[in-house]
Amino acid sequence: MFCRELPGAEDVLVILKTGSTELQDKLPVHISTTLRCYPHYVIFSDYQETYLGETILDALESVDPNVKATHPDFELYRRLQEGGRAALKPSERSGPVSRDQGASGKPSNPGWKLDKWKFMPMVNRTFHDYPDKKWYLFAETDTYILWQTLLNYLAVLDYTRPYYIGAQTWIGDIVFAHGGTGYLVSRPALENVVNLFASHKKEWEDYTAGHWAGDCVLGKALADSGAPLMFGWPMFQGDDIGKMYYDRTYNEHRLWCTATISYHHLSPYVVKELWDFEQEWIAGTGEDTTKHLLHKDMFAQYVLPRISKSKIDWDNHSDNDEGPATSLEECGAICEAAEACVQYALSTELRCLTTSRPNLGEMSRGVESGWIFERMRKYYDSAEECHGETWIT
Repeated sequence: MFCRELPGAEDVLVILKTGSTELQDKLPVHISTTLRCYPHYVIFSDYQETYLGETILDALESVDPNVKATHPDFELYRRLQEGGRAALKPSERSGPVSRDQGASGKPSNPGWKLDKWKFMPMVNRTFHDYPDKKWYLFAETDTYILWQTLLNYLAVLDYTRPYYIGAQTWIGDIVFAHGGTGYLVSRPALENVVNLFASHKKEWEDYTAGHWAGDCVLGKALADSGAPLMFGWPMFQGDDIGKMYYDRTYNEHRLWCTATISYHHLSPYVVKELWDFEQEWIAGTGEDTTKHLLHKDMFAQYVLPRISKSKIDWDNHSDNDEGPATSLEECGAICEAAEACVQYALSTELRCLTTSRPNLGEMSRGVESGWIFERMRKYYDSAEECHGETWIT
C-alpha cells in the first residue's frame, strides 16, 4: 500500500502493546488496517503466541523468574503459561472498548495489574531486537495513529537527540507520557534507558512492584537516563475523536491549530473508520506527502460529514441538563432556542441535554443525539485563524 512507502516510514518501528484480556477484541482491526501501513512493527502482550498469522511476543519474558513465580500481580500470567488465553474467565475479558476507572486505573483487573510490568522489559527487548531504527513509536490497541502526519512531524525533528515525546501526565512529581495515548522515543533515548535498566534491573523491578503505572515507571527511567519528557499534547490525544475540547490550549499551543497524531479509547469500529478516512485523505493529496492534518481539519473533514442527521444509540456528549423531554425533536427545539447551543441529546432517562461544545460522540445504547449543522459549520468558519502553530518542537 502507498502508506507503507511514505517518506520516513522505513525509519520507524511501531511497537503495539496489548494483553491477553483484550487481544481478541482489539487487535484484529489493526491487522486488517493500521499494520498494513507500517513497514516495521512488533506486538507485545503477556502471553507469547501466533494470532491470526501475527507473532505476539511475551513482554514479560525477561522479568525475574522469582517475581513471576511468586508476585501476586503475576497470578494471571501463571495461568496463561499453563492454559493460554483459554484460562481467562469471561469477567476478565475487556470487551472492545476500555475506559479508565478513576485516577488509579483498574486495580481490580488482573490484566491491568500485570500491564505495569511490561514497559521496562518491552523497551529493553525492542532495542536489542531493533537497534537500527531512528524512531520508536509505542501505542496500544485502542489507539489510532495518523501515519502521514506523524511521519511529517518526525521529519522536523533530529533523531540523533534523546527525544521522549507524548501527552504529559503527572503522578506526584513525576511527569511522563500517558501510555495509551502513544509516545515517541528516539534511538539515543531508547539506548540510554535500556543501558540504565540493564545495569539496575533489580532496582527497577522493585520500583515497578511498588508503583501502579508502568508508563510512569518508564517516564522516570527515561528522565533519569537523560531524556525528560517533551510535552506532546495536544498533538497526542488521550481522548476519542468523538470527545474533543477544541478550544483548549496549553502554553502557546492551541489544540485547534496543532497537528493531530493520535486518538485514544477507540472502539475497533472507530479505528476502522479513521483508517478508511486517512487512506482516502492520503489518496486525495495527489501524493503530496508533505501534507498533514490539524485538529481543525479533522473537525471539517471527519466530524462534520458525520453529523448531518440525528443518530439513535449515539451519545454526542451533550451535558447541560435542560429537564425532561418526550422526544429528541422536543429537545432539538430547546437547543434551537438557545443561541449558543450547537447540539443536543435525549438521555436514557428522557432528559434533554444540550451543549455549546461541538462533538461527534460515540455509540451508546439508548441515547439519541442531534446537531444543528449550520451552527456546527459556523463554529468552524468563525474560528480564529491559525498562525503556524502546527508542530511542537
